[in-house]
Amino acid sequence: MGKLTDQIESVIDMLKDSGINGCITGSSMLDEDFDLWETAPDVDVFVFAEPQLLDSANKLIYKYGFEPATKGEEWKLNRIRNRGMQKNASLQTIKLKHGDIIVNITWKYGKTTLASVLSSFDMSIIMVGYDIKHKVGLDLRCVTDATFGEGGWSPSPRVAYPNPLRDQDVDMYGAQMWIRQFDRVIKYWNRGYDTRPMAKFYIKLIDQVIETGKLFNSQASEDAFTGFVEEYMPMRDRMVQWLKDKED
Repeated sequence: MGKLTDQIESVIDMLKDSGINGCITGSSMLDEDFDLWETAPDVDVFVFAEPQLLDSANKLIYKYGFEPATKGEEWKLNRIRNRGMQKNASLQTIKLKHGDIIVNITWKYGKTTLASVLSSFDMSIIMVGYDIKHKVGLDLRCVTDATFGEGGWSPSPRVAYPNPLRDQDVDMYGAQMWIRQFDRVIKYWNRGYDTRPMAKFYIKLIDQVIETGKLFNSQASEDAFTGFVEEYMPMRDRMVQWLKDKED
C-alpha cells in the first residue's frame, strides 16, 4: 500500500474514533490500493440528523485538525455557524480536508440509519459502510449465492448493478436522477469494476421514457419531453458506443 492509501486509512480511523452519529460510506471503504487509481476517492460521511452536520464538522476541525477544503467551504461553514442551516434544503454538505484527503460531511433528509443511506445509492459496488456511533458495518454489495444475481442484486462486489432497494419504476424526472451518474460508470470501469450492467440499465430507462411519451396533455409536459429527447438521445448513443467498445 502507498502513501495515499495510508492517509485514507488514517482518516477513516479518526472518523471511527470520533463518535459522530453517522456513517462512513462510499468508495473509500473498498478494499483497494488507492494509489493505483487515477483519482483519489473522497471519504463520505452521512450524519443522521440535521444539527449534527455543523456539530460533526466542528468536532473534526477542533479535535482532529481537519480544515475546510476550500475558501468557499470555509465561507459556507461560517454562514451555517452564524445563520443556521439553509432552509428547505433536503441535502447539505460541508467539505473538509486532512492532509491530501477530502472528507464530505453530508446531511440528507430522511436518512437516519446506515441502511437508509446505503439504500439511496445508485449502484451496488459502493453499498458498503460503517456506523460510527454503534461501531457496526454493513455490506450490501452482492448476494452470497451468485445464482441470485439475475434477480436484481449483483453476484459480485466488483460488478455494478442498479441498487434494487431504490425505486426503479421511474418517470422522466426520476430517470434523469439515475442517468446523470453515467460518468461514474466510466470512472469505476477505469478503476477495475464491471459497470456494464449500469450502462444497460440507463439505456433501458431512456428507452422506457421515450416509449411512454409526454406525461400530461399540456404544453409544459410537451416541452419537458422534447427537452428530454434532445438531451438524452445523444447520451444514449454515447452509452451504446461505450458499451459496444467494452463488450467487443
